[in-house]
Amino acid sequence: MARPKPVELLTKFFPELIDKTVAASNKEASKELDVRICEAIMSDMIRHFDTIRSYLGDGAIILNLLSEHVQERQNYVNKFMMEQDLKDAEENKDTVVIEFCKDALNTFDTTDFKKEICFILIDKSGGSILKLPRENPAKRIEEMMSEL
Repeated sequence: MARPKPVELLTKFFPELIDKTVAASNKEASKELDVRICEAIMSDMIRHFDTIRSYLGDGAIILNLLSEHVQERQNYVNKFMMEQDLKDAEENKDTVVIEFCKDALNTFDTTDFKKEICFILIDKSGGSILKLPRENPAKRIEEMMSEL
């Protein structure tokens, strides 16, 4: 199953942005509120990341979008854990996991953790690693909303 494009997710979560029956002034007010809500959530995730990183070192918050239980949706993997996963994958000749672990380790090594944090998203299409800037974390969402 293919991962939805960001714009598809945006319109799914904020349908009022493309609803032609909603007045333009209401859309703008809604967009501003939606961006602030996203920013608050992202800022909370940044604080959470910093707390875990202070104990476990450089790594990424794992967001398991497949889990049905809230307690199992979120976790953290540090560089050492990812290196162990890479060794296991190499022993098992699992090329997909090897490629993912190498990508994650490269991302950890090239991330300026003073300026950004890392997430690993796991869904039906697999896993991906991404960076979230600390400054104006909702900027990308705001830009996509403006393009609609």
